[in-house]
Amino acid sequence: MKNKIFVSLLVSILSPLLHLQAQDPGEKLFTQKCMVCHTIGRGDLVGPDLANVTTRRTESWISKFVISPQSVINSGDSTATALFKKYKVVMPDQQLSSNEIKSLLTYIDTAGSSAKGNSPLSAFDFVSTNETDIELGRKYFEGTIRFSNGGAACLSCHNIDNASVFNGGLLAKDLTNVFSRYPSSGVGGILTSPPFPAMIDAFGNTPLTTDEINALLAFLNHTNKSVTVNNLSLNAQFDLLLEAIVILNFIFILFFIFWSRVKKNSVHSK
Repeated sequence: MKNKIFVSLLVSILSPLLHLQAQDPGEKLFTQKCMVCHTIGRGDLVGPDLANVTTRRTESWISKFVISPQSVINSGDSTATALFKKYKVVMPDQQLSSNEIKSLLTYIDTAGSSAKGNSPLSAFDFVSTNETDIELGRKYFEGTIRFSNGGAACLSCHNIDNASVFNGGLLAKDLTNVFSRYPSSGVGGILTSPPFPAMIDAFGNTPLTTDEINALLAFLNHTNKSVTVNNLSLNAQFDLLLEAIVILNFIFILFFIFWSRVKKNSVHSK
């Protein structure tokens, strides 16, 4: 009996290690380096879907872009520039060897052709969120409540246009409209496994918990929606004002024409 228990424990401990050893090198690289921002055949996240990328781009171009995306963009490359304009974010440099890039592309080809593409992070369920979640997310964002693992408050690097939050830092992007730029799965993926150097330094050893991420997503989504509604309201008010000005000008023109005729007829009658 004791031997069976020992064997069971040994198997449970070694199984993950054996799976890791057996994992395809390209798949392992994709999981570690790419999966936060990309899928294979499951749609865009923070960056584009990579299914069939090797048929759309040459291996040489992909290698250059993976190693230093900013350099390719700065060179004036039209494809890189278009990607930046569409996704509004520059992919971090990846220190990969030519062999690692080859194995990564081989895995992407295999996964795409066999419909084995990775599953993106599940979308955040906004329906179940409430005011408590939003308020908790606000406190995490501004640092009123500290993250359980000691990570820095979001406000130290990011600003957000929310009346209940002080102005934030300018070291990173403004997060007011982050949900207008990325899907919830993309934002959640960044918070779960930060791909950017500054975020890795801040949260690499102090990861956010699932509850903290969900609260932040609730707060960010609420802010995004509030700003969008306010902008629509302002646009509606501007349109109404513009219509009023046009109508008043039209009335003025009619009055001017009518007055000119009345004045002309009164002169002839004399």
